[in-house]
Amino acid sequence: MKYIACIFMLGTFLCYPAAAAQMKLGDLYKLCTSSNEGDKSACRFYILGVFEGAQVVGGTVQDKSGSLQEAKDKRFCVPEGLTSAAMEITVKMRMGEDLAVYPEDRDMPAVSFVTAVI
Repeated sequence: MKYIACIFMLGTFLCYPAAAAQMKLGDLYKLCTSSNEGDKSACRFYILGVFEGAQVVGGTVQDKSGSLQEAKDKRFCVPEGLTSAAMEITVKMRMGEDLAVYPEDRDMPAVSFVTAVI
């Protein structure tokens, strides 16, 4: 599943040159709070894509020769048994709390926020 999400996100960036600009937190919040099912799905897949990507990157390190190896210490500590739905709810809840207190965070990259929550 994680590779499908990565391929989906990579394909999205390759097919849409305008998508090269990073999604802002405010834009992700709009998707996540929309009543449109397509927007809700986009929110869910964005969060899951960032999560999966962070796990893949966090699980590898580059050695001195330039080759990738499995990391001995993971950068992301995800509780065992955490469901994707629980992770999605956590990100949405924290996003709402943060934007209520710090509305200027709407302009920060969404990937940075989701990664910080992870």
